[in-house]
Amino acid sequence: MRDIHRWVAVAVAAALLVGGCRLTRDDKGLFVDPRDDYLDAKTGTPLVVPEGMADLSIKDALPIPEVVEQPITKVFPREAPRPAVLVGHDFDTVRIQRLGERNWIVLGDPPAQVWPLTKQFLADSGVGLGREDATAGVVDSAWIVVVDQEYGDVVRSAVRDGHAQHAESTGEPPTPGRDRLRLRVERGIRRGSTEVHVVHERAIGVGDDVAAGIPQVQAEVTTKLAEYYAAGVAASVSMVGRDIASANKAQIVKDDTGYPALHLRVDFDRAWATVSQALQRAELNAEVDPASAVYSVVFPTAGRRGWLKRIVPGGEAGRNTPVRIHVARADEDTVISVSAPDGEPLTLELAEQVLVTLREFAA
Repeated sequence: MRDIHRWVAVAVAAALLVGGCRLTRDDKGLFVDPRDDYLDAKTGTPLVVPEGMADLSIKDALPIPEVVEQPITKVFPREAPRPAVLVGHDFDTVRIQRLGERNWIVLGDPPAQVWPLTKQFLADSGVGLGREDATAGVVDSAWIVVVDQEYGDVVRSAVRDGHAQHAESTGEPPTPGRDRLRLRVERGIRRGSTEVHVVHERAIGVGDDVAAGIPQVQAEVTTKLAEYYAAGVAASVSMVGRDIASANKAQIVKDDTGYPALHLRVDFDRAWATVSQALQRAELNAEVDPASAVYSVVFPTAGRRGWLKRIVPGGEAGRNTPVRIHVARADEDTVISVSAPDGEPLTLELAEQVLVTLREFAA
């Protein structure tokens, strides 16, 4: 008899355990969570005021405010939206970008780490600092005199080699004089990245007049500076460097309806090249219409691979969606917008995923 009672107790406990979730589940069990009930709320019957009492001031104690229709916005009654995507890859730690005669360095490290290294590059070559502005991210070298001879430091050797390349390409003999370098540190397009631009200047005569720099010198110094970064020279993190060029080069901005667009603080030519390169690095094949400044791609909302899967999680399984990417100049920015092939807006989630992909694969 005792064994029978024991088995009955075990059976009852098992039944309670299995049904526990149903008994306590939100809105269907013993404990009801009312926090999201407003999503199903309906307007009740209006209050009817009896005749003879119409002059009394009677108002609804809990009026329902007018809701402006925004068909592409999203509500998250069950789960919070995903946080903004952070940099999740470490390829191209140091990279030289070229566009026409322009060239600059892109690093995966933040400005707070790059700023002290940039000044150390000049110091290690025995070149003095002429001026530095940490807020603007600019450091000027002192004036240096370079002639056609061998040098034991990187900076003077790079300036000499650049002068020699210029003389060879133009047929003019090298002109000895005074040279100065301006190194400008800026925030990159990718989150947490940095850009470094090199500007070369030449002095005219003995005064303060400055002539335009030589592209070959800028390119040669840029190469040597990139090699210096890539060598992994140890440097401290600059607290001042955290505020360098505080304006982001890339920002996802939403309009009044909640639809996003990617604003790049660069000129149109660079923005166009940036989108093209981002699509290549994300392994997305694109059809290009330069006349309309539009890229047409099929965005893989299903079957993502490699870096793309890490950067753009989630998505609707089993679908690959055609997307049009528009590049247009607007005021001081270049705006990257996305749409369906027929011009209609994409879903909010997909639009954000496409724009985040372009930003994180940009350089």
